[in-house]
Amino acid sequence: MSPLSRRFLATAALFLASGLAMGFWMLVGRELLGAWPLPHLVSAHAHLMLVGTVMETILGVAIWLFPRPAQGDTRHRPWLSEAAWWLITFGTLLRAIFETARAWNTALPLRWAVVIGGALQLLGLAAGIVYLRPRIRSVGAGLRAIAG
Repeated sequence: MSPLSRRFLATAALFLASGLAMGFWMLVGRELLGAWPLPHLVSAHAHLMLVGTVMETILGVAIWLFPRPAQGDTRHRPWLSEAAWWLITFGTLLRAIFETARAWNTALPLRWAVVIGGALQLLGLAAGIVYLRPRIRSVGAGLRAIAG
């Protein structure tokens, strides 16, 4: 397993722990204190779980398991996978932190931070997809093409 795959998976585990803690906090508030979670908290929790945990796990496993690019494949751009990790990780952190703060504050800088976090997530997922696209192929496709 490559160091980048391990980094994706380790980061996913941290986001999972954060998302579970936040979900439990909202559950206690709802069930024991009678306070329904605010929409911004629900959104922050969803992004920790779905983008931070699920998408980072998917990308980490895909980078690990998909066939390596062929030698000399001009479509292979390893910097895209690195960019995907940075963008998704910091986009999700920004979104979770500032969306949590947005639950109690409507300041314009907080709203911009949430939007910027979402844009970073989107760019990171796009970079991950563009990076993986050349690696999505069947193992025997090249042999079948040569054989005619």
